Amino acid sequence: MINILFGGNYKVFDGILLTVLSAIKHCDAPLNIYILTADLSDFNPEYKPIQEKDIELLNTIIKEKNSNSNVTRIVIGDEFNNWATNSKNHLNQYTPFAFLRLFADKIDLPEKVIYLDSDVMFNGNIKHLFDVDISKHELGVVKDRYGRWFINPNYFNSGVLLMNMKNIKKTNLLQKVRDMCFSKKMAFPDQTSLNKCCKNKIYLPRKFNEQGNPKKDTIIQHFSKRIVWFPFHTINIKQYHFDQVQQKYKIHIYDDIFETYKRLK
Repeated sequence: MINILFGGNYKVFDGILLTVLSAIKHCDAPLNIYILTADLSDFNPEYKPIQEKDIELLNTIIKEKNSNSNVTRIVIGDEFNNWATNSKNHLNQYTPFAFLRLFADKIDLPEKVIYLDSDVMFNGNIKHLFDVDISKHELGVVKDRYGRWFINPNYFNSGVLLMNMKNIKKTNLLQKVRDMCFSKKMAFPDQTSLNKCCKNKIYLPRKFNEQGNPKKDTIIQHFSKRIVWFPFHTINIKQYHFDQVQQKYKIHIYDDIFETYKRLK
């Protein structure tokens, strides 16, 4: 059983659906998927949770591939809502739902789990990542494409995390990260805090979180924001921007998944 964790509101569900479709294309093993969500609609009408009907759709899809697979929705309540809306970082370039992963120690998760942002796609078997030994570590991480040059040579990206929940709870890692995010204003709060607080991590090959175009050995491609140097600007194309993925990035390895997604929708 491969354990996977997502987090977000209803707006990221399409990304999660595409990620899951790409995962089951390359993996026959059963997947145990947890989706963290919350209802912050009192704070912002757009901050509605992922719905049960979405979970039912995911369950139908993954059980067709392996009947032992399962998707579980977990709604985090007042503790997260109060924290997220009172944090010094509650208003930034991301929504408060980016902080959901920081509450993984507050719910009942297996000892080992892969956290994924909703803007990743699989081009290989997720089992290769899950099988990495992190028994002596808190996290398995991949260095950030830009942060390792502009912030710190060892700065890692938090969009793909191999998590040892037993060790994380033992060291109180996520509580330390939550405390830092709550009290200190930062540009990339959750990612920077994880970098500062995590002392026991193992660096994984780039193939597990490729933040550029996929290579021959890429297992996970992360559609994160990119810098174009001349003329200088940034682009933020996600996997569900089908035309731009195909035309601007010239990526066609996901075309069959895009077609499956369109049929489902």
